[in-house]
Parts: sequence; C-alpha cells; structure tokens
Amino acid sequence: MSKINLVTSYPNPDTDGVACSIAMARLLSTESEKWFAAILGSIGDETAFILKQLGIQPPEAITSYDEVAKIMLVDTHHKVQLPLSFPFEKVTTIIDHHPNGDGDAFPLAHIVNEKVGAAASIVAKMYFDKQIKDATMLSLLGFAILSNTLNFSAPSTSDFDKDIFKQISANYPISNAVIDGMFEQRSLILRKDMYAALSADFKVFDTKLGKVGISQIEAYNLESLIDIKKSVAALKQIANEKELNLCLFNGVDIKSKCSLVLAANNASKKLVCSIFKLEKYTEPQMFDRILLRKTDYIPPLNM
Repeated sequence: MSKINLVTSYPNPDTDGVACSIAMARLLSTESEKWFAAILGSIGDETAFILKQLGIQPPEAITSYDEVAKIMLVDTHHKVQLPLSFPFEKVTTIIDHHPNGDGDAFPLAHIVNEKVGAAASIVAKMYFDKQIKDATMLSLLGFAILSNTLNFSAPSTSDFDKDIFKQISANYPISNAVIDGMFEQRSLILRKDMYAALSADFKVFDTKLGKVGISQIEAYNLESLIDIKKSVAALKQIANEKELNLCLFNGVDIKSKCSLVLAANNASKKLVCSIFKLEKYTEPQMFDRILLRKTDYIPPLNM
C-alpha cells in the first residue's frame, strides 16, 4: 500500500485546528501528491456546526501512523500536547501561532510560528498569496479566525487577523446569523457532564514550574450556566488522573467579556495568585477581562 500524507493538529482540536487541517490539505494536494486532513480524537459542537453549514465532511480520525509518509502539523508544536506514539520525525512542516513550542522535537520540520490570534489567518494568507479563490475554504478559515479571536475581542487578536478577515469577508460575506449560531454552540458543552466539558479543551504545558494543565471553555453567559462546585470536582479528578500538581480552569464569558478561574488544589490556588499577582484566591476568581491560556498564563509561567 502506498504511503499517505496528512495534515493534522493536537487531539480533540478546536475550529482553528480543524479548519487549518482541511484548508492546508486542499492547498497542498496536486495531481502527483495528495494530502488528507485527519483528526486525533474528535471535534466539538462548534466545529461540527460550521462544517455542516459549509457542506464539508469532517476529517477522518487517525489511530495509526504506519501508512503515513509525511505530516503537516497545524495549531500546535508542543510535544506534551501530542500522543506519546506521535511520529515527530514524520513532521515536515508546522504552522502555529502559540508561544514556547518544542521546535527541537521536530527535527525535520520547517516551522512557521507567527504571533497572531489564529493559525487560520496564516493559512488564509497563503491562499491569497497564491491567488486561489476557493469560497468554501476561505469561508471556513474566516469562521476559524472569528472563533479563535472570539470575534476579535481576545487579547491575542492582531491587526493581521483583522486584515485577513476583512479580505475574506469582502469576497465571501459571512452571515451574522451563522456567526451567532457558531458562538452559541459553545454553550452546549456546559449541558454535558462537567468532567467531559472540562476535558474537551484541556492542554498540558511544559513550563519552568513543571507540567501545568489548563482547561478552557469559552461560552455565552458562562457565569449563569456553569456549576462551580461540579467544575472544581471535575478539575480535581482530571488533575489526579493526569498526575498534575498544578491544574487550572479558565472560563471565558464571551457575552460579558469576563473570565473566571478555578484551581484544582492549594498548589494551584497559589499559582493563580502568582500569575495574576493576587493577595488571596477566591473561588471562583473573577476577572473583568478575557483571559486566554496563550496570552495570560503561558508567558508568566515561563518567565
């Protein structure tokens, strides 16, 4: 059997990771060399909603790399976020926008890592640079940009993201009703078991303090929907299962543009105080601004 080439992201990827996988597979494929989008794990409600709106089939899940020749990795280059069995040596290219990646873990990879709000912005520019007018792919990337920047309200949003989205929407207008529907999908996760909800977007980071696990949920009306007691219990369970002494939850209320932070244990409470220079931790710890892992947690954890 001939080997295949894959574009993929971290396990249970968000809309940005899935959109970049699909769009790059389309962009890279030629008559002589085919690329396929694949996912590790599953996709979330928001991503499934957008793919359905655009008539795009979700990427197939991959469980074995035996028949894989080359891999393009998108929206991550952190070793700890990938399975132990991941074939790092098969990664030839990386497109990411997160700080403090593990470039040395990918010895053969050309790494493109820009300080922008969404990896989808980088991929969309590649489409524009090649003058490829693909309405479906560029619309998909536009939704991913909106998703990852929280409609340009996230602190990681850059002028680059705004400019690329402006170019997309000028050529392929994106419905406000669909945008609202996309963000409303994020609230669905809070109707699930809280352990499943917190596990859905949970990442472990290698920091100067050791491994730190951070769950993140972004939803409309988060404050009124979340059960604090159940969330803390779920966070403690995740920390115990993953043997993490430092484990946090970062919740973003898209509507009120506020954030709430929960800690799994006393060591994690001290960590919250250290990161945000607080005298005392309260539960939940509230902030009147949007916090995100890549902008508000990871930089101070590596200082």
